[in-house]
Amino acid sequence: MNYTEPYIPTPEDIIPKMLALASVRPNETVFDLGSGDGRMLIIAARDFRARVVGFEVRRRLVNECRRKVKSLGLSHRVTISRSSFKKASLRRADVLALYLSGYTLNQMAPKFLKELRPGTRIVNFDYEIPSWTPAREISVTPAGWKKPHPIYLYVM
Repeated sequence: MNYTEPYIPTPEDIIPKMLALASVRPNETVFDLGSGDGRMLIIAARDFRARVVGFEVRRRLVNECRRKVKSLGLSHRVTISRSSFKKASLRRADVLALYLSGYTLNQMAPKFLKELRPGTRIVNFDYEIPSWTPAREISVTPAGWKKPHPIYLYVM
């Protein structure tokens, strides 16, 4: 079965909290798997001065992201690939910044274990990696949402 995550954007006010929890430093490489409209990529590049790599299968979202990145002058920090993250090499990542379901995280866990270097951080909004223990967990309430939701941090 070829499952594709639905497009549900990460709440914009949560992204800086995710990246701060992952301790993103300037010039580290942040990967966003299922990067959607690029909001995570843009905030990581602009506010955290990271190099960022996004993977997104939806052409419209890739084009939208590329337009935004260019208009913000961030093209030197942002790369977006119109491809499935399931086939992408994750070896260069210092941080994976994600909003993926438990189902997809469970599918990706063996790839994370195989490809991510020791010290690589994974930060995910709303869903745990099944059977993994997070290094940290914080609770946040996105703007306009009624209840708090978790952000999980894992360190390889």
